[in-house]
Amino acid sequence: MSEKKDIASRNLKNALVLAAMIGLFIWWVYTDIGRAANVMLALIGLGAVIFVHEFGHFIAGKLTDINVEAFALGFGPVVLGVKKFENFLQVRILPTILVKSDDDDKGLLCFKLPVRCKAGETEYQLRIFPVGGFVKLLGQEDIGADKPSDDPRSFLNKATWKRVLVAANGVVFNVILAIAFFIVVFTIGIKMSPAIIGDCLPGFPADKAGLKAGDEIIEINGKANPDFRGVALIAAFSGKNEPVSLKVKRTDGSVENLAVIAKDMPGMGFKGFGITPAGALEIAKVENPKDLFERTGLKTDDVLTAVGEDKVEQSWQYRAAMQNLFEPSVALTFQRAGQAEPVVKNFELIFAPALKYEEEGNFVPANIYGLMPRLKIISIELPEANEVLQKGDIIVRAAEAANPTYKELRQITTAYVEKELSITVLRNNELVETTVIPKKEPNGRAVIGIGVGLDVENPVVAATADANTFLWPSDLPKGAEIVAIAGKKVENYFDIAAVLGKNKGKTVKVEYSVALNSKKFDFAVPAEGNFIQARAELLQELPFKPLSRLYRAAGPADALKMGFRKTVEFIAQTYMTLKGLIIGSVSPKSLMGPVGMIAASSRIIAEKEFMQYLHFMGIISACLAVMNFLPLPILDGGLVVMLIIEKIKGSPVHIKVQEWLTYAGLAIIGALFVLITYNDIIRVFFNR
Repeated sequence: MSEKKDIASRNLKNALVLAAMIGLFIWWVYTDIGRAANVMLALIGLGAVIFVHEFGHFIAGKLTDINVEAFALGFGPVVLGVKKFENFLQVRILPTILVKSDDDDKGLLCFKLPVRCKAGETEYQLRIFPVGGFVKLLGQEDIGADKPSDDPRSFLNKATWKRVLVAANGVVFNVILAIAFFIVVFTIGIKMSPAIIGDCLPGFPADKAGLKAGDEIIEINGKANPDFRGVALIAAFSGKNEPVSLKVKRTDGSVENLAVIAKDMPGMGFKGFGITPAGALEIAKVENPKDLFERTGLKTDDVLTAVGEDKVEQSWQYRAAMQNLFEPSVALTFQRAGQAEPVVKNFELIFAPALKYEEEGNFVPANIYGLMPRLKIISIELPEANEVLQKGDIIVRAAEAANPTYKELRQITTAYVEKELSITVLRNNELVETTVIPKKEPNGRAVIGIGVGLDVENPVVAATADANTFLWPSDLPKGAEIVAIAGKKVENYFDIAAVLGKNKGKTVKVEYSVALNSKKFDFAVPAEGNFIQARAELLQELPFKPLSRLYRAAGPADALKMGFRKTVEFIAQTYMTLKGLIIGSVSPKSLMGPVGMIAASSRIIAEKEFMQYLHFMGIISACLAVMNFLPLPILDGGLVVMLIIEKIKGSPVHIKVQEWLTYAGLAIIGALFVLITYNDIIRVFFNR
């Protein structure tokens, strides 16, 4: 009697928990039915990818005559179970929630349906969380060593090659599914980033080969019409010192053949040409359009048409127009859909401290007629830096260096990694002394956690550059403030540039002061050349769309070829990411787990980009194939390794070793899952 009461009490508790879950689900759907629908569709997509993986194991198990005890859609408690017996179907509903007794898990809602059929061995199950699924093979255990069995149809009693086939077939099905997704995508057509160069990193292979922003790679190693990702992967997997052949279409329409040797990209963990993709001139869709409008006066799909007086039609023209600016602000003109009058907005400019970032850490410093301004903090990138430094602070001392240049600050930061570095800044015309502790990023770069630009608002000299062109006196001290040029008072570097520009080819009198002591000297202004070497950027970065182009197969054969090639690309990219994680050049924060995948796919669904959604599912399927084939215990790849060892040594690995390896693998995978999920939650829900 007591046992029946306990079971009744347990059934009541289970039923209440189930009712609460159903109630929460209904409330969630009711509060935001649109978002709930998107998330559920995303769950279905992710579940389908996992389900196909398990279906691969299921098919292989059946083909190799292994007893498949259960094949489930979803995880958690069983909602519905159906199994064939001689001339009837056994149906179980919520058997593990509504139980009969402690010894019988068939449940209270278990009944038979008379159907003419033969007895089967597999129960087909629907579980409460319909994301993915699993296959239960006789004798195979997910945790610990597999169970010995006398049954000839047990997984353990099958030939090694059959067990390898079963273990690997889930990965094979994921690869096939990825190819299928991409075939559909390229049959219908999808927009992707074309192989048009947005910028070339100075000193890297593309720059040395003479490639320019706006150039399009129309063929690489004989493959025509590549997208930007395809170009990057061919560069990454090219051999050491192996020239990669490029056919390049220049902005003037001419075509040129080049051979470029990829090199290791610092902090990336793979080789590349040193190019970035081109962008578009349309404002992208943002999560908070109201905030964008309040800050900038712009809306999604506004199109940039002019920088100052310069008309622009492509992103590289916009970049070129920006590089020629040396003004406190710039007027950008936009065309808005449905509005005849253009939208003109002024944006404040900042200036980068280095024009180029050459190889081996050599910098080409920005300068105005050979004068290098002090450094100013323009962004705070790490929370710990925000505790002691502020945007707008002017760096007047770092360690023993007064008014350090960008190169000097980089050297000092590197020398003080994990040590206290004293920094003095000028804040609201008052000196503030503080200390920071530079950290080393995964790629080995030492950072304080700040972004710096040039202090062009104050005419103070940090150093002089290019002594062959600008004959500034050698005794012009660091921290000197330029007071007047040619008898005209100057208050900032814009004034300095304007006065010197009017006096090209002349000798002018320059007055400066140091600690209230004024001095004068004669300065010969060069007559010819571009003497303002300062790279302008918008203080408030605008969210431009990436440049895209429709990629569509010419026919079924071409779609198959493109689908296969794209699958190989993403498999290769996944391995590159794993390599980056191992060598420390890729941060675990960049990885995406189930929460991130669901959030990303639900956003794509919300934007009604069906082809992008299928493309994303193809990526997930290809990545899942790679991850499952890693040689780690509890993963398919780990099982294959154990089976190969068994074949070589003639006997299975000792059961205790199997168990310890399984638990170790479970701990590694579990820790990685927790870390990735935590990062997903921080990124998705807290936008960090």
